[in-house]
Amino acid sequence: MRPPARPPAGRGSGRARAVAATLAAGCMWGSIGPFVRVLDAQGFTPLTIVFARMSVAVVLLASFFILSDRGGLFRIKRKDLWRFVLAGFLSSVLLNVFYSISIVLNPLSVASVLLAASPVFVVLISRLVFRELFTANKLAALAVVFIGCVFTSGLVSGGAGLGFSPLGLTVGLVAGIGWAMYSVMTRLCLNRGYHSLTVNFYTFFFGALLCLPFASPGAIAAAVGKTPLFMTAFLLGHTLICSLLPYMLYTYGMKYLETGEASIIAAVDPVFAAFLGFFFYRETPDLPMLTGFVLVLGGVALLNLPGRFRQP
Repeated sequence: MRPPARPPAGRGSGRARAVAATLAAGCMWGSIGPFVRVLDAQGFTPLTIVFARMSVAVVLLASFFILSDRGGLFRIKRKDLWRFVLAGFLSSVLLNVFYSISIVLNPLSVASVLLAASPVFVVLISRLVFRELFTANKLAALAVVFIGCVFTSGLVSGGAGLGFSPLGLTVGLVAGIGWAMYSVMTRLCLNRGYHSLTVNFYTFFFGALLCLPFASPGAIAAAVGKTPLFMTAFLLGHTLICSLLPYMLYTYGMKYLETGEASIIAAVDPVFAAFLGFFFYRETPDLPMLTGFVLVLGGVALLNLPGRFRQP
């Protein structure tokens, strides 16, 4: 029997764990900026950065499947192959590549807020494809979180001398669309009854495969050859923190949350990105940006209000 298109209600501790996992995933994605900037300074192209991240994730997950005697997680149906290929393409090209370029062209907080437009697309597409309802708290949380992201970015006040270019704006919005479509494709794979680890593995596998013709594995090997211990640890940390763990946590959260809900909760990444921007690059937040932090966190809390606010 085909699994239902919508996730279970996820009440009580199950929903609480899903929300916590999705929040953690958002924070981890918010930490991608410093990693990308270090690799960009090493001469890595955006596609090389994505290839390195996803190929290491494939090796780690495959090793786990084999060592834990869970080879069944490799199995997928031939008729579902296109779902995984498309999920890998969207998460590698439209999401990671364009977001990496956005990070280079924009301040960290601006790049994150452009990606934060993705929940708008996710909620609309999920309504059409999965018939997820427009609940009052979902729409209110979506509006509050997005406004908070705009404040957080510094676009309102120009805090810390932040700014953006038309090219940076376009690239950032394309990344947001890619993220929205990745969320939809992940839901389609989960609805086919696949384990979340299987979805993650093939997303990384096809993402790395699609990036390979345009990446530069030689640049990765050369960087590791110069400083073996540092680069190996750095690439491993980059993969775990910015790709493997957040994707696993986000996919786990989607098992108990609606697609739109998960995308809104994960939109906390601009808050964490702005914090790292201050910590590493002295992109100092001002009062409007701090107000944005509060709005984003308040929107996530609003999404999880109990009672009548959760009814359609």
